[in-house]
Amino acid sequence: MAESQLKKIVRALSASQHDYKVSTELFGQLSVEKIAKELDLEKIGAEKGAKNQPATSSQVRDEMETKIAERVESAKKAAHQLAEDERHTYNERISNLDFEGHFSEIRQAGPKAIVDLEVAMERGLAEMHTSRRKLLNTEREFNKFRQKHDLEDRTAKVSSGPDTALRCLLLIILGVIETYSNSVYLAKGNAQGLIGGITEALSFTALNLGFSIIITVFGIKQIVRKGFFSKLLGTVSILAWLAVVLAINIGLAHYREVSSTILDGAGKEVIARIISNPFGLVELESWMLFSIGALFALITLIDVITFSDIYPNYTAVQKRMDDELERYKDAFSDSIDELEEIRDEYYEDLKEIGDALTMRQRELDTIIASRTRLGSLYYSQHDQLQRSADALFSIYYGANSAARKTNAPARFNKGYTLAKMMLDTQSDFQARQAKAIKEKIEGVKQFIDEQIAKVNSVYSSGVEKFNNLDKLLPDGTNGAKETIEKPDQ
Repeated sequence: MAESQLKKIVRALSASQHDYKVSTELFGQLSVEKIAKELDLEKIGAEKGAKNQPATSSQVRDEMETKIAERVESAKKAAHQLAEDERHTYNERISNLDFEGHFSEIRQAGPKAIVDLEVAMERGLAEMHTSRRKLLNTEREFNKFRQKHDLEDRTAKVSSGPDTALRCLLLIILGVIETYSNSVYLAKGNAQGLIGGITEALSFTALNLGFSIIITVFGIKQIVRKGFFSKLLGTVSILAWLAVVLAINIGLAHYREVSSTILDGAGKEVIARIISNPFGLVELESWMLFSIGALFALITLIDVITFSDIYPNYTAVQKRMDDELERYKDAFSDSIDELEEIRDEYYEDLKEIGDALTMRQRELDTIIASRTRLGSLYYSQHDQLQRSADALFSIYYGANSAARKTNAPARFNKGYTLAKMMLDTQSDFQARQAKAIKEKIEGVKQFIDEQIAKVNSVYSSGVEKFNNLDKLLPDGTNGAKETIEKPDQ
């Protein structure tokens, strides 16, 4: 799925705008002791003083004074350059926050979120209209069937998945047991023994259970339908079932007795015995074989009748209605879930954007405070350099004056004044600009709150339209409308 515009804004606002740390020790302190030692101020000052150098009337600094001034001026320029570099870095950090650019993106992406939600709602409504019309057609078919057959006072029996599986398993078990029992009894007179008995038993089992299923489904169930011919067909089917069950199982029992004594022509002998004396079985095992077959045929009949609704085709019509209703409910839930997903995603994105703007506002305050502190540190550094310069000149002047026999130059008493280098303030981020950005941030946050309210309004409107879909299709009946359960909101 493509990344949404709001996600891109969240990612951009959450990303760090720099990859450095601000040092707490920005300006180092000038070491008076180290410089004095390097320049050997006391020794050279004493040597020059012993020679009464520089002269009392001297107006120009000597070589040593120049070296001291150069060291201090160099430190001053380095501090000034460092401060300007840091201020430039702070300005870049403020520029990288790019408030104006993000404000524009947010105002463009916010309405687009509403459009996306409305598009999803319309798409869901279109799908719901299609599902609803299919449901109405199935509902009309369902109601006409119930009215035609006087079934309005009850619903059809529909077996569940586990119940269907158990009933099918029961038929399989009956077939296996009957095949086994028949094969044991038939093996007595079969030349191939148990294997031959199994083959013959399987044929009789298929006929016994198969005819029970077919006659029950297509014949016996017709007895509950309205109309003389339907009831006549059901009655005839019951008699036909009894006749078929008796014929198959009596024939099987006679075949067992005959096949044990006659190898060829057993079929003709069985037919002759059934015609002359159908219940003339002489062996107990033959009666047991007949009873087992008849019992299994009866169990099969009961299982098939109770497998679905007793009224023919009612279960199929009910199942089509239930399936279409379930599909409609699924389509409704899916449409609501899609709206909720889009709404929640926009809620989260807009909240993250608001939090990110708050963090950037705090970062702006931190940058401005740090830059203000930088100015204070820079001017404090200038004062420290002035004190260091005073100390260095004092060491040189003191050693020189102590060794002189003449008066020291007048400038020795005046000291050294370090000219202050002011920081450039033209590119500074003014306090009024920070205030304006903060006001815009508050405006954007208010805009975000309004967008959240609009998103919630569109979502509520979509849910209401889904819930009122029956009103959008006045040609529908009320059956499905009464049975559909709307998801909890």
